[in-house]
Amino acid sequence: MAEQAKKKKRGKIALYIVYGALTVFVLVLILSLNNIGEILDTLATAHVGYVFAALGMLLLYLALSPLSLCMLTRSRKNKISFGKTYVIGMTEHFFNGITPFSTGGQPFQAYSYARSGVKVSESTSLLIMNFLVMMIASNIFAACALFYFTRFALNAAMTVVAIVGFSINFAVLLCTVVIATSKTVRRFLMWCVRLLCKIKFIGKFLKPQEEKLAAYFEQVQIVFKDLAKKPITFTGCLVAKLAAFAAQYAITFFIIRALHIDVGWDQMFFVMCGTAFATTMCVFLPTPGASGGVELAFAMVFSSIIGTSTEPGSVAYGGMLMWRLMTYYLAMLISLMFYLGFEIQYNVARRRGEAIEVAEEADGQPVPATESAQPELPYVEMPAETEEPAPAETGNAESAEITETALNPVPETAAVTENDAVEAHKENAAPEENENTDKGEQF
Repeated sequence: MAEQAKKKKRGKIALYIVYGALTVFVLVLILSLNNIGEILDTLATAHVGYVFAALGMLLLYLALSPLSLCMLTRSRKNKISFGKTYVIGMTEHFFNGITPFSTGGQPFQAYSYARSGVKVSESTSLLIMNFLVMMIASNIFAACALFYFTRFALNAAMTVVAIVGFSINFAVLLCTVVIATSKTVRRFLMWCVRLLCKIKFIGKFLKPQEEKLAAYFEQVQIVFKDLAKKPITFTGCLVAKLAAFAAQYAITFFIIRALHIDVGWDQMFFVMCGTAFATTMCVFLPTPGASGGVELAFAMVFSSIIGTSTEPGSVAYGGMLMWRLMTYYLAMLISLMFYLGFEIQYNVARRRGEAIEVAEEADGQPVPATESAQPELPYVEMPAETEEPAPAETGNAESAEITETALNPVPETAAVTENDAVEAHKENAAPEENENTDKGEQF
């Protein structure tokens, strides 16, 4: 079992490495199709002040992202500190960035909650709540971006991709809300699942997940009812998510100004909607971080924002490169640092707990027979006896010894020592009582 677990862990690590290499390869491939020299020259002349402003927006986005999860955790009165919950929330960016469809964040967060003493059912509820809030916030910006659809969709291909992406994004939110509010829909979905399980090649994979799906649908309804009973908490979480997305989408505005493009402050919301448009239209891509699609989509939207042409140039690709490095690679790196910090803290606490348990077990154990808790008595050499006296003689000898001790008392310490030694010698020399043994015989 341990060997299989190690192999599975090594397989996951190898898969993550492949995903990471894939994202880098896609980025390099896109840049290689253009004049890299011109792109680098564009970046070299960027305004440093606006670059730092974009970095500030990134840090603000990362700082605000875990707040909704922290507020939900506190509202449920879980016995986990705010700081630990915040760290768990920060790890989401790394695991979402290295897994297809950005699905790796929630399973790891549930695992981290379990390691922190939170029940799996409780952590699942928290993550579902957080997902609902996130979907509502992202779809608000996506709906705003639709007002500029004709300005961002520059050609027929982008129009088709955008329609697919936006439809999936809205459908996920709609289905989640419907499942959360209607028991009839939940029963219908489970009926569909059981029907599909009758098909052999589908049932082979779907049948083992049937109970998990039923439990998930039921948990979604419980969570939605609980969230509806806490409007203040829900509003606070939604405001925190909207602020986080606003900071993320505002990065593009400062990147444009850093590249010496004359974009007024009155166009900031338009630029934010353009970023939301580019990210929403690529949500269905299975590659980690939507690599390959989001870069091209952003470059096209960037071109429409700066009004160059329908084909992205070196400025658009330079802006895309800067945006991608900040919002994806740098965000993943910061998130990875929080994850490593969580692992170090957890391992230190676990080893400390194990050391305390070992010490407590050692304190509770009786002292072994080979070791003595009393101070060792001095050695007293007793005279050798070649023949065991008769019982009557033994009694007389003991009486004489008692009389002698009474007439000539010895010091307290010496008396204790000598008496102990005599008693030990008598116990070793006393004959075993046996009906078949002769009188005075010693074994």
